[in-house]
Amino acid sequence: SNCINYTMYDYLGFNFDEDVHNSVKNIIDLYGTSAGASRLAGGQIPIHEDLEQEIASLYGVESCIVYLGGHTTNVNGLKALCDKSDLILCDELSHSSILEGAMYSGAEKRAFPHNNTVELEKMLSRMNNKSSYGKILIIVEGTYSMDGDIPDLPELIRIKNKFNCILMVDEAHSIGVLGKTGRGISEHFGIDPNSVEMWMGSLGKAFASAGGYIAGSKELVQILKWKSPGFIYSIGIPPPAAATALYSIRKFKKEPERVAKLRDNIR
Repeated sequence: SNCINYTMYDYLGFNFDEDVHNSVKNIIDLYGTSAGASRLAGGQIPIHEDLEQEIASLYGVESCIVYLGGHTTNVNGLKALCDKSDLILCDELSHSSILEGAMYSGAEKRAFPHNNTVELEKMLSRMNNKSSYGKILIIVEGTYSMDGDIPDLPELIRIKNKFNCILMVDEAHSIGVLGKTGRGISEHFGIDPNSVEMWMGSLGKAFASAGGYIAGSKELVQILKWKSPGFIYSIGIPPPAAATALYSIRKFKKEPERVAKLRDNIR
């Protein structure tokens, strides 16, 4: 008998897609099963750059960096970008990886009430010494996994522009799901993706692989590649995992009906 598996992330059904499987087998024949080394030491292979370019194209931004895991993406990204001179403002329901990344960065961390942009703006307005911080980073999630709700992205962009902050959106659960064609919360709201400085996401959800990424400007990605310990001192994402994500994304772009089917299935 058939059953619906609610215990897996495979939102778009790529985990058992025959085309993806065949493409991955070809990549294994070409590159093997391991990158063999850190990407900065000799483990860089063409499919790594192909995947990063595909993700950047998916978002419509300049560049992207791919990490070994989704959780470690947030930890490494925040540790690389922030230090004790900075302030991180995150939603009180932020994922543990965001909280850990903020802690390891050494930055001051404050939480604002869940999806409450009014309180966030009040917090920023009450700060008399905003100039004493090197930078202020606001972090939200595109979809909150435990509640399924989403933030008011247009209002967050207005606030971050008003107070000269940096905005990071964790799209682990929204890319491939939100928006008419599944391109995430920016498509859902009709927002220019370049109005958000940092787009984080997981490759283990809609794209049936493993790993995580941060997409944004070329300058941002260069900083991350040279300052993230988990990128510098870890092996590159394995070729089969990179290939699974790459070919899932390419097929996702060609088959918007997958997103429509997902919506029909969850009604």
